[in-house]
Amino acid sequence: MMAIELLIGHALWVLGLSGALATLSYLSWLRGVRGWSWLYTLQTPLFLLPLSFSLFLFSGGMALTGLWAVPSVPWWQRLAWSVLTLLFGLQSLLYLRAGRRTGWEAPIEEKSNHE
Repeated sequence: MMAIELLIGHALWVLGLSGALATLSYLSWLRGVRGWSWLYTLQTPLFLLPLSFSLFLFSGGMALTGLWAVPSVPWWQRLAWSVLTLLFGLQSLLYLRAGRRTGWEAPIEEKSNHE
């Protein structure tokens, strides 16, 4: 039964890593088509949501792999990956909310030059 759990853990981190790379690739293409700068692109929920969700999957897979690994991974590594999983999950929810509220292509933080 332990092999199935390890397979799930490895599948999650591979899926998360491939999602992050696909996000970067797609947004690089879209940035060129729309004429956006990298700074603008990196501030949009259209980029931040899939990236943070991919990192959620990656860190969750690493946490699960560490949990079920033989020999056992040190407790502090499992804790670190678990905390990152929770933070990326929360961040994904916040970016989802921001995208629904202000639009997917609008930057999340608009800095004013008049401050």
